[in-house]
Amino acid sequence: MEKQGRKIIGVCGSRIFNQIPMSFINLLRKESIESDYYTIAFSSNTDMEEDFRTDVDDKDRDVSGESQLFDLVKYIDFSGLVILTETIKNPTLICRIVEIGKSKNIPVFSVDGTVGGCYNMVMDYHDGFEQIVRHVVVGHGCRKVDMIAGFKGHPLSEERIQAYKKVLQENGIPFDEGRLWYGDFWDRPTRAAMKKLLEAGKELPDAIVCANDAMAVTVCSELNARGIRVPEDIIVTGFDGTKDGKYHFPVLSTCEPDYEGAVNFIIKEIEKKMETGSISPCDSKIRFKLSNRQSCGCETIAMHEINTIVSSFGRDLGDCSWHNIAMNNMVSSVLEKKSVMDIAVKIPEYISMWSDNFRFACLNSDVVKLNKEAEKDNPERVTILWDYKGEFREPGETFNVSEFVPHLEEVIRKGGDIDTLVVRLLNSGRNVYGYTVEGFQDLDDRRLQRSNEFAMFLSFSIGTVLHNHQLAKLNENLSDAYNKIAKLYILDSMTGIYNRRGFFQKLNEMIGQKANIGNYLYLFSIDMDGLKHINDTYGHGEGDFAIISLSKAITRLFGENAVCSRFGGDEFNCVVILGQKDFYTAEGIAKELAVALDQTEGVREKPYPVTASIGLICEKITEDLDIENMLSAADKRMYTNKVARKKERRE
Repeated sequence: MEKQGRKIIGVCGSRIFNQIPMSFINLLRKESIESDYYTIAFSSNTDMEEDFRTDVDDKDRDVSGESQLFDLVKYIDFSGLVILTETIKNPTLICRIVEIGKSKNIPVFSVDGTVGGCYNMVMDYHDGFEQIVRHVVVGHGCRKVDMIAGFKGHPLSEERIQAYKKVLQENGIPFDEGRLWYGDFWDRPTRAAMKKLLEAGKELPDAIVCANDAMAVTVCSELNARGIRVPEDIIVTGFDGTKDGKYHFPVLSTCEPDYEGAVNFIIKEIEKKMETGSISPCDSKIRFKLSNRQSCGCETIAMHEINTIVSSFGRDLGDCSWHNIAMNNMVSSVLEKKSVMDIAVKIPEYISMWSDNFRFACLNSDVVKLNKEAEKDNPERVTILWDYKGEFREPGETFNVSEFVPHLEEVIRKGGDIDTLVVRLLNSGRNVYGYTVEGFQDLDDRRLQRSNEFAMFLSFSIGTVLHNHQLAKLNENLSDAYNKIAKLYILDSMTGIYNRRGFFQKLNEMIGQKANIGNYLYLFSIDMDGLKHINDTYGHGEGDFAIISLSKAITRLFGENAVCSRFGGDEFNCVVILGQKDFYTAEGIAKELAVALDQTEGVREKPYPVTASIGLICEKITEDLDIENMLSAADKRMYTNKVARKKERRE
């Protein structure tokens, strides 16, 4: 892709719609505009990417999965390349991006990570945390200062603890081990730590300094629930400067990274390279700057722009609802289709309401032709969407991948109001279908999240159509193909146990047998605890691991004679038929399931618990047995169990 007058800065990261990477990209975008740059950001959707092969030349390198996203970098004439190293995590993948930058002879910047051959821009967490602790101790004269740290032994947590100890020592305050607590960087452990702090029987602290904003928000909530005022009774501070802290009441005093200075450094070094032709990688620390707001008392308590904030949330919530409805309708409309180009015809019907910028999507030629051999020597892509503010081009245009986006120069010239492009793969795991490119003038949470939603729904639609095609081919085979389809029909693809359909099919067979009339049917409703937290904190790969582990424990617990099923998400239902009543109890099964989970491979090593809530109902099998009522009753008991267990944990 040729440069179109304006210079380009590339950004490579994972899940850039998260607050911290988006804050950096937004500042980069704003500062770049003044120097006549525009930004292209590549957003991977995982931090668990597979390694590249290292035993082959570059031209023969086997690139699969989401790593193909960053391979697009080599087709664009960048002036500089930024890697959000901490978000990607995979060293082999990071090195691959650096190799591409070196081959293009452009400066490569590693943000929040040290990588050979790069301008390394490391976060100065130690100095930043010193600043906020020093502000509390020196600026506000606090002597009794507690700290809520992250994970015990975690480098980022330990670094902030050392900064805390250093400031105390400088000011003649002895370090008290009893004033150090661990909140593991998130809500639930922080609440547990606060419970211990408030019930320890000691004199309350003057201030509580937290290792991140999320824990500080939780601390404020717990203090407020006990009638303790912030900052009048206890000062609370955060660290990292997230939007949650800015929207909190009182607004959090925190310390946030000076991304503006980091961006200025990047642009200055790119300009230096363009002037001199030479690249001289060096290290540069990203400093932190104090934001002294309401929770430390530096700013008068006031509801800043509350109407604007609430209205914004309302608009975003409404947009999220309508967009997801539209995307669901798009998926529904292609459920019976067998050609991916049928999707291209449908897309404008469902996204026209959101055509306020530039949207593009293309597919690999092998996906369009349904021929897996086509892609090996064929770099062609086929457009399925090209939309600029409601002007839709006809889909089906073929282009070489080196062109990146056909006719992009028209968009850049046509008003010049697009200054940021976000690129995402269309894929399902390692099955890569193509990619999307969305252009923005204003990059905010909702716009970026909507772009992410569109890519996910479109990927699912493509996967559905390809699946339809595969099923159609299977139906042409002999009886062995039929058996395979039948299995796919009744089994859950992730866990291998029955799905909802298979559950009812097998259960109806069992209760229809005359030999089972008069026996007792035990129905268990089992729901995993905390799946959303696992997904949000550790990634969906860990969420899948937890679901699979629970399914293994359930099937091992109930044995081959039971009907075990996954109804969807983290919901499981199991049925056992016995000749006697009161053989099982919910309490007994809960204990046995906990043991089975603990013995499941890999569970003990995880930083999160895998637990479940259980509801049990038992009925005698008769001709008028109502399974739906039993399911409903078991669900209610399960939810009662879940609420009770949550209450126990809080107490």
